[in-house]
Amino acid sequence: MTDSPSLLHEPLRFAYWVPNVSGGLVVSNIEQRTSWDYEYNVRLAQTAERVGFEYALSQVRYLSSYGAAQQHESTSISLALLLATERLKVIAAVHPGLWEPAVLAKYILTADQFSHGRAAVNVVSGWFKDEYTKLGLPWLEHDERYRRSAEFIEVLRALWSGAKRQQHNTRRQRRLVSCARER
Repeated sequence: MTDSPSLLHEPLRFAYWVPNVSGGLVVSNIEQRTSWDYEYNVRLAQTAERVGFEYALSQVRYLSSYGAAQQHESTSISLALLLATERLKVIAAVHPGLWEPAVLAKYILTADQFSHGRAAVNVVSGWFKDEYTKLGLPWLEHDERYRRSAEFIEVLRALWSGAKRQQHNTRRQRRLVSCARER
């Protein structure tokens, strides 16, 4: 770590990983003591906010894996936690291959408006092949998944900025309209 003057004046910020899946947050044979239910997550978010955590990151899982038999969808639990807190910023993890960019852009814009600017996304390229193939989606190799993520982020930014643009997709071509909030 360098002694950059800008880093020395930045406050230390804390985040926690939302336990929105059953079975805990780690792959382990040790019994996990977290719960994945809504009430537990709201209490945890409110406690985190009260003790100074600035961010919470919800994970994304669509299928049972590594002991997580149940899971709350990431954007939904994130919105619920945003509405149950006042200052906590909540980051929803999303897979580009499972979301249409315009749908996610509108959802996050709505959550951001409801929470007064506290919603964010974490675009993850995916690592769990079964999660795609068992949902009937094609599995892309590493570089293609990251290319898709980069394009996805570009489209989200364009939609949120109010720019209208054409997105080219290997399956089809479609016109995307702006999702930006009118001022």
